Amino acid sequence: MLNNLTECDEGDGGPNSQGDAASKESSPFINSSISDVEKSQQYDGKNMALFEEEMDTSPMVSSLLSSLANYSNLTQGSKEHEEAENNEEARKKTVQAPRMGTIMGVYLPCMQNILGVILFLRMTWLVGVGGVLGTFLIVFICCSTTMLTAISMSAIATNGVVPAGGSYYMISRSLGPEFGGAVGICFYLGTTFAGAMYILGCIEILLIYIVPAAAVFKMEGLEGAEAEAALLNNMRVYGTIVLSFMAVVVFVGVKYVNKLALVFLACVVLSILAVYAGVIKTSFDPPDFPVCLLGNRTLMSKFFDVCAKTVQQGNATVTTKLWRVFCDSEFLNATCDEYFTNNNISQIQGIPGVTSGIMAENLFSTFMEKNSFLEKQGLSAVLDPDSARTNSNRYVLADITSFFTLLVGIYFPSVTGIMAGSNRSGDLQDAQKSIPVGTILAIATTSFIYMSSVILFGACVDGVVLRDKFGEGVNGNLVIGTLAWPSPWVIVFGSFFSTCGAGLQSLTGAPRLLQAIARDGIIPFLRVFGHGKANGEPTWALLLTACICEIGILIASLDAVAPILSMFFLMCYMFVNLACALQTLLRTPNWRPRFKFYHWALSLLGMSLCLTLMFLCSWYYAIVAMVIAGCIYKYIEFCGAEKEWGDGIRGISLSAARFALMRLEEGPPHTKNWRPQILVLMGLDGEQNVEQPRLLSLTNQLKAGKGLTIVGACVEGTYLNNQPLAQKADQSLRKLMDSEKVKGFSQVVISSNLRDATSHLIQAGGLGGLRHNAVLISYPKNWKQPEEHHKCRNFIEVVRETTAASLALMVPKNIAAYPSNGERFTEGHIDVWWIVHDGGMLMLLPFLLRQHKVWRKCKMRIFTVAQMDDNSIQMKKDLMTFLYHLRLDAEVEVVEMHDSDISAYTYEKTLVMEQRSKILKEMHLTKNEREREIQSITDVSRGSIRRKNPSNLHAQRSITEESVAEGGEEKPEEEVQLIQGQNATPTSPTSPTSPTPEAISPGEELQMTWTDDTEKINNPAVVDPETVKDMFNMKPEWENLNQINVRRMHHAQKLNEVIVKKSQDAKLVLLNMPGPPRNRTGEEHFLQNNQTKPMENSLYKNYSFFADIQVMIFIGFGCLLAFFRRYGFGGMVFNFLTATFAIQWAILMQGFFQFYHDGKIHLGVMNLINAEFACAVVLISFGAVLGKTSPVQLLVMAMLEIPMFAVTEWAVLNYLRINDAGGSILIHLFACYFGLGVTFVLYRPSLNDGHPKEETSYQSDMLSVLGTLFLWVFWPSFNSALTFKGDDQHRAVLHTFIGLSASTITAFALSTILSKNGKISMVDVQNVTLAGGVTVGATVDMMISPVAAYVLGILGCIACMLGYKYLSPFMARRLRVQDQCGIHNLHGLTGLISSLAGICAILLANEETYGPSLYQTFAHRAPMEGDPQLAELQKLIPDLEAGLGRSAHEQALYQLAAVFGTIGASILGGALTGVILKLPYLASPADENCFDDELFFEVPAEHNQQYLFSNVLKDTNKNDID
Repeated sequence: MLNNLTECDEGDGGPNSQGDAASKESSPFINSSISDVEKSQQYDGKNMALFEEEMDTSPMVSSLLSSLANYSNLTQGSKEHEEAENNEEARKKTVQAPRMGTIMGVYLPCMQNILGVILFLRMTWLVGVGGVLGTFLIVFICCSTTMLTAISMSAIATNGVVPAGGSYYMISRSLGPEFGGAVGICFYLGTTFAGAMYILGCIEILLIYIVPAAAVFKMEGLEGAEAEAALLNNMRVYGTIVLSFMAVVVFVGVKYVNKLALVFLACVVLSILAVYAGVIKTSFDPPDFPVCLLGNRTLMSKFFDVCAKTVQQGNATVTTKLWRVFCDSEFLNATCDEYFTNNNISQIQGIPGVTSGIMAENLFSTFMEKNSFLEKQGLSAVLDPDSARTNSNRYVLADITSFFTLLVGIYFPSVTGIMAGSNRSGDLQDAQKSIPVGTILAIATTSFIYMSSVILFGACVDGVVLRDKFGEGVNGNLVIGTLAWPSPWVIVFGSFFSTCGAGLQSLTGAPRLLQAIARDGIIPFLRVFGHGKANGEPTWALLLTACICEIGILIASLDAVAPILSMFFLMCYMFVNLACALQTLLRTPNWRPRFKFYHWALSLLGMSLCLTLMFLCSWYYAIVAMVIAGCIYKYIEFCGAEKEWGDGIRGISLSAARFALMRLEEGPPHTKNWRPQILVLMGLDGEQNVEQPRLLSLTNQLKAGKGLTIVGACVEGTYLNNQPLAQKADQSLRKLMDSEKVKGFSQVVISSNLRDATSHLIQAGGLGGLRHNAVLISYPKNWKQPEEHHKCRNFIEVVRETTAASLALMVPKNIAAYPSNGERFTEGHIDVWWIVHDGGMLMLLPFLLRQHKVWRKCKMRIFTVAQMDDNSIQMKKDLMTFLYHLRLDAEVEVVEMHDSDISAYTYEKTLVMEQRSKILKEMHLTKNEREREIQSITDVSRGSIRRKNPSNLHAQRSITEESVAEGGEEKPEEEVQLIQGQNATPTSPTSPTSPTPEAISPGEELQMTWTDDTEKINNPAVVDPETVKDMFNMKPEWENLNQINVRRMHHAQKLNEVIVKKSQDAKLVLLNMPGPPRNRTGEEHFLQNNQTKPMENSLYKNYSFFADIQVMIFIGFGCLLAFFRRYGFGGMVFNFLTATFAIQWAILMQGFFQFYHDGKIHLGVMNLINAEFACAVVLISFGAVLGKTSPVQLLVMAMLEIPMFAVTEWAVLNYLRINDAGGSILIHLFACYFGLGVTFVLYRPSLNDGHPKEETSYQSDMLSVLGTLFLWVFWPSFNSALTFKGDDQHRAVLHTFIGLSASTITAFALSTILSKNGKISMVDVQNVTLAGGVTVGATVDMMISPVAAYVLGILGCIACMLGYKYLSPFMARRLRVQDQCGIHNLHGLTGLISSLAGICAILLANEETYGPSLYQTFAHRAPMEGDPQLAELQKLIPDLEAGLGRSAHEQALYQLAAVFGTIGASILGGALTGVILKLPYLASPADENCFDDELFFEVPAEHNQQYLFSNVLKDTNKNDID
């Protein structure tokens, strides 16, 4: 039993349906849109009580039969009535209209529309230019096209009722609203432009042949382009007037047009009969119709009265008017045109008659260029090829360039109009009989008229007259009129009224067509044009039609407008043929046309002819028309097309879907055709809204609109009680799919529990061979909480079920942080860790993602893990070759690791090697095997669903992947997971680092990999089934192991660290992950996050160094600079201020140059340490100008010095690549010479002999020594913070301490030796004791031995001591460098010594001393990538990275270049900074205010008292001495 019947033969809605345009049918269908009141009346008493509940939807058979018997329709066209604008039931008033037969209703209207302006104005010209044969071919092709179209149209028109809209209705109901709307608009535009063409033809006849004097723009005296422009302007003016008049007539009422229709048709018939009569008359009495020729050129008749150069008047020879046209005077000795002189005047008969044999001359084409002469064929002329062209305007010229395709475009509008009968189907007595007979008879009649006209014109009229388009050589007469009998005026007036009538018909039909389209509601913005007057006249549509028609009028050229409307008509006819062919081939049940003489082959031939003619007429117009139709199609598809008309396109879709599904059932598809077919499992909240919409964003990015997508959700409960909830959930899914632009299907399953519902989705999703091969599900949130623990169990069951179903499993974690479809990554990487062999699936995933605009600019990197005994170099080459054949562009890197780092248990070594061998074997296939393998991304053991061969595997994995077992056995599974890493932008997934077990939020970091009892990180998931055995039976001693430890996940900590390190800047990381344990007792450990130990975080490794350097910066430097008695505040506080500002500024500057990735500056403890090193540079430079600058100057100095240092540091580290662990070059030398450059520019001559306030005190010296002690104690941390962890850092601490100790002992000794009274100087204690820390800086991590470090400490101390004693005073007096704190001694001289020592250490370093660690300490001397030596070294040192392959001498030269480059850059930068600091508005203190806190601080009262008491004591002591 069939319930809810919705279609029958002509099923197109009910009386309120807008789907049938103006036609209002009383629907016989049960589900028609009639009101409830009507339903109750209609079915009252016709249903038994037993079926009372189903009365609204399932009426009894008697009701159905009654509706069918009373089926009727109203008349269309001008008789239809306006619908109500609101949603109430339409008010209808039956209007009785006369019913017409075949002749009056179809035949004569079609004749009137087909025979028109082209026949009268252009047919003779077409024959003259194209020749009889060429023009006959054109006419035959065009008439054949319309005949085939009429056959197709007859079949469609007799398959039901065709309401108003005609061809639009037929196409839309056959091909769907999209095609119907697109072609309907094109047909409307074609009809509108046809009206413009008819009006232009009307004006052309009026102004050229009837009343030329009525021209507004006078053409007398104008020639060439000016005359053509005047004619076009006249056409525009009169065309606009006539269009306005016709629009008013149509607006007033169509009845006036209908009354004049027969009059206009009579004019057409009389004109054609007059032409035939004239042709017959020429056979026995040809008319006297002379044409004057000069040489072989046709002369314009308006320039002469006698066709001769001279005439005899008596005995005298007198020149004619023609003579005076070509000569400069009327006398016989005048100078004349050369061509006129050399050629004779002749006169030929323009219409020699049928029996003259002129047909032979007109058989072939005579195409002409624009402005070429109209010449008589076969007549010779004398022409000097070198002579200039003169008096060309005296001849008849070609107005356009002619060619065959142009003729086709101009002629085709003359065969249009075949739809006139189908448009009136509602006014016919028997439309299904009249339309085919009348239309085909009209086309046959008009085809005979056109074909006979071609032959008769060619047989009667001379070629020069035929090619004379406007009759300029025959006294301005209409060429076809000269042939007519009894008078040319019959043709002139007949063609004039014919064009007027055709124009009125076009302006009448086009608005109604637009109104029918608008009332269908498929194009929203056209709905306003569906309204009209009370009697249904389309007022607004008429206004739009007049405006569009005016565009054609403004073109003003009949020859230019004709190809335009040809395009639109041809497109309409093409789709009529397509609709008929489609319905015939599909054999739909309701396709039962009464017209039986059709065939799908004829329809396809007609469609092909239409398409061919479109491009023959004008290929660019054809493309424009197709683009317009395509845009309308996509617009309707996007925001309209809510109609369901049971069209053929739907039928094609169903047939194609059925065919495709059956083909899929024939066998598994080849792996080349594999693509992810995804089942997305969505979670719902209590309101049935989607919980994680970003899953669909990811689906869209992965699918890019291709392949199958099923979005599934589960509702808990029973179907009877929860079906409304399921519908609501389905609506939510569909709405989200639309917003995320996911093309697919939604499916909601109701079950007693969510686990079963999910299982049902996985099992029953899809249809036949079109099933999902991958499942996408989000990682469970908060699964560790007791109340959410069921999510964990459900998730594990999903994993198990996908494994059992041979499906891939994709598990994105932290899905909320993934990018939306609107985001764009401008750079970045997608990292693929190919840890286990999967046939290349992981390589396919980033390729698919990069097809989407979100990931398009990301690059692909592939990492694979190798063991120490693998040939990693060859593996990399093979992998690159593999990628090349796969046509994937990606960077490749092989990471070597120890077996213990990547294997959970030692007995798995065998499987590790088997997996490794499998990968290598796949990379070393034979040629034939490689050709087969490379064509597919997938592995042969992971084919798509093979329903007829269950032993084979399903399609391979997508983003999160889980391999599956074959046959009845389970195998170890792996799973590829999208990893969400740390990123400040929540929607940008990046690489992972170290997570917490609950890491869910975007900012947290996730694990990389784990293994369980049956798995390891390099699990051979694609091993042959025979080789895979139960892991519990593989090792007898397995049962004796601790099962809890066995089942827990293996952290693979080393591998995790490597992935974190390599992929820290990646946008996305893809890798295989394991499946669940076979034994369910291990489930509680399956979701255990693999986390790096918290104590291994960078904070715990580097914070101690950060804290030590903090003490040096803020306490050590601050106290050290407070040695002036009256400038203690300035020394400490300005150090505090400047340091705080400099660190923040350095974070930005260094971050931009060194830590800027993906549009962000990455911040960590190491960034802070680097920023504090930059701050130390500023503070050292500050020592050179201590006490002589304002705080504003210090801040400006820091603001300028930090960028200069950052640029220098970036250039040296990235291009020179030096060894400078302790910063002797980059920090000490740069800071020293920058400060000296500043103080050189800020030179104060008055301070050369000292300053009264430039003195210390007991307390200030003690404070300064305290700063020295802080610096001394923490200097080892300063030198070793950035060294390589391990032995290098250990050496750095030792060498720094030894150097400092040596310089301290030496400083005390030299201080007493060099003192006149043998006492220790506090200046030496405060500064020289630190020299050893600087001197060993460049060599601090090198193997220089403790003795060398001790010697360097002594040398640095000596240089510093002598510098303070002798060099500083010399520089102040002679070099104008006032080094206030002696930074040149402590940092400059010692930095130079350290740089020289570093160069020597580099030259002496060799493998005998360092062993393989030589290439860790001197990283740039390590072999380059690809060097076999690198592979050997990496076996010894796994973390060793490729270097630059430098020799010791090369590295030494780079060190030397860095020294000079740094010094040069710092001096230049310091000098420029000093110039800026001298600006007056930076508040530089005066000389007398230097070294005094009182200028900038509120100082206590005893400050000045102590200063006065000190001066008094000094004066007293001086007097005592005196």
